[in-house]
Amino acid sequence: MRLDTLTRELVSLPGGGEKVVRIYPRPTKCPRCKRKWKEDPRTGFRCPKCRSKPERLFVSLSWQGKLIRVYSDKQGNPIRDFRQAQRVLQLIAHELETGEFDPSKWVKQEAERFLVRNLIRDYLDERKPHMSPAGFRAKKTWLLHYIAPHLGHLDVREVRGYHLAEMMRRLQEPREADGKKFRKDRLSLSTIHKIFVELRAFLNWCRKRELIDRLPSFPEVKTAEPPIKFLTPEQQAAVLEAIPDEHKPIFAFLFATGCRVGEARALMWDCVYPDDGFLVIRRVFSDDHLKDVPKEGKQKAIPLVGVIRDVILHQAKRKRSMFVFCYEDPNRKGRFIPYPHKKLLKIFYEACRKVGVEGVSLYQASRHSFALQRLQQGFSYEEVGAALGHSSPQTTRRYARLRAEQVRSVFEGAKVIPFPKVKEKDD
Repeated sequence: MRLDTLTRELVSLPGGGEKVVRIYPRPTKCPRCKRKWKEDPRTGFRCPKCRSKPERLFVSLSWQGKLIRVYSDKQGNPIRDFRQAQRVLQLIAHELETGEFDPSKWVKQEAERFLVRNLIRDYLDERKPHMSPAGFRAKKTWLLHYIAPHLGHLDVREVRGYHLAEMMRRLQEPREADGKKFRKDRLSLSTIHKIFVELRAFLNWCRKRELIDRLPSFPEVKTAEPPIKFLTPEQQAAVLEAIPDEHKPIFAFLFATGCRVGEARALMWDCVYPDDGFLVIRRVFSDDHLKDVPKEGKQKAIPLVGVIRDVILHQAKRKRSMFVFCYEDPNRKGRFIPYPHKKLLKIFYEACRKVGVEGVSLYQASRHSFALQRLQQGFSYEEVGAALGHSSPQTTRRYARLRAEQVRSVFEGAKVIPFPKVKEKDD
């Protein structure tokens, strides 16, 4: 590389030949007297009459038959003074000499495409049609609330291990509340682990699209195995007793089947086959969006035995909606609607408070408790897994009936809480 003037460098290219890289002023003439700028050893350019200097500068070169103009550095800062322009010029000259020059890293319109914050939006747009509403909402939260604020300004091709290490350090610091005071609590290691899991998924997506060649080095996030929380049958019975009669059926069903809350909420009468002795989990609510395919993308059959049969027969006598489990819309008398997720949580936590049960979620009180109780009673992992639907898809009514027979002993042989008697109300 040979320095010609303060505003121009002649660069030798690796494959032979030379290329000129120049600094130009913006605008091209003094805005006061309209004279052309003159080179100045201290400021780069000055007006020979007004002694003013240009407000902006840019670096220009010819590359593969195209004129490339660079108006900012790699961090996106506009070139406002001559020293900054010289730093940009020298870095471009170095990249030209080593064969590393990539105009997309310098031209703002091109560089914008590679910013992490912009690629996150592209990634979310691509993933949204393939995810449940609840799953997408969680992914969006991790990416936009935790990852973008730390890495969003970076070119994804420039993300390195030290960026991730710094991000982890900052995530472990006390958090702000309402932009005023620091909260004493920090993000848990489990939360930080989930953030980096989402970051890895995003960067893998970038690698598959050939935006980056390899993943940066990730910091190790050591998390302790969380304690397994569940309720005993006696605790479930106490909670169920504290729930108002109107809402007991859906909770009794959850405790007896281990279904996901969204699956019980979405159960419709067209999936109940009393003559054949089973029902099918065919739909699920994700947040409050009804989907025709359960979480694993497969249907699940449950035999109508014991408490499950009692609950379904009780609901059949007072059928008020296409949904098996519904309650009266508080805003419209006589209209019955499926339970919103928040409504069930409110009922459940209120009942827990009354009987002194703390720190257990509805998911843990139903699905986790179902599995752990059955395992403790001697059922195998395979049997419990089949009962919870952790097996091959059931796509036909005939196959669903066979599956119901296969897991019948799990539902019949286990110690389960009785379905409590509820008072019938006149419609």
